[in-house]
Amino acid sequence: MPVDFLFMDIDSWLALCVFLFSLCAASWLGKRTWSRHYRRTEAFEDELKIVLGASLSLFGLLVGFILSFAISGYNTRIAAEENEAIAIGNAIQHTTLLEDQYQARAGQLLTEYLELRIRFYETGDETLRTQLRLQAIESQTRMWLLVSRIARAEPNAIVSTVLAASTALYVSQQKTMASWRRQIPNAAWIMLLLFGICSNFLIGYNMRGRQGSHLLLLTTPVITALTLFMIAEIDVPGRGLIHVVPDNLQAIRVTLKHGGLVP
Repeated sequence: MPVDFLFMDIDSWLALCVFLFSLCAASWLGKRTWSRHYRRTEAFEDELKIVLGASLSLFGLLVGFILSFAISGYNTRIAAEENEAIAIGNAIQHTTLLEDQYQARAGQLLTEYLELRIRFYETGDETLRTQLRLQAIESQTRMWLLVSRIARAEPNAIVSTVLAASTALYVSQQKTMASWRRQIPNAAWIMLLLFGICSNFLIGYNMRGRQGSHLLLLTTPVITALTLFMIAEIDVPGRGLIHVVPDNLQAIRVTLKHGGLVP
């Protein structure tokens, strides 16, 4: 399994430190280069402004393009969580069509499945998340075996709808797993960081003051690093400050505790 660029899946805070250090170093290096070659012609100044403006424009477009990729993946994961909640609620309602001797067992399996899916979204431990996913598949399989056994013994249209609702549980979970990945490839991160380094170097090189405060010099690197950090947080599923919260699944749990969905 390849190591993700800059440990993005391991520690986003480490990524922020790497971004911040790289961009600040580039800006400072540009400033130092200017201080050694501060005698520049007017034509050189005009050409430098053109290059700096073009670099910043291209960097801004690249950031916006990659941010749209990350947000698209995040929205897909939100939609997948909503679909899972709908599938579970639909399955719970359909279990009321079963005979009384099967309803209790089916309801227990679905409640267990719901709790496993909520924990899947809430945990930040990838190992535990994998275990929860496997346990949820096992719970869904037991539900399928129960309903399919009933369908073989008493084949009818009502049991068929319960069987279809049970199948939807697995389908919705597979759609979640299909979206549970980073949208931005490593090559895009490398290009983004290189553009950021070049842009901040040119910004530092373009600064005129030789003995002024360095706070202004660090403004753009800090803003750029925070922007890249935000993109990384959005892009990584199930980790960091920005992640999908199972609000819809938790709403199903609250509804069940208050006697909803089933009579």
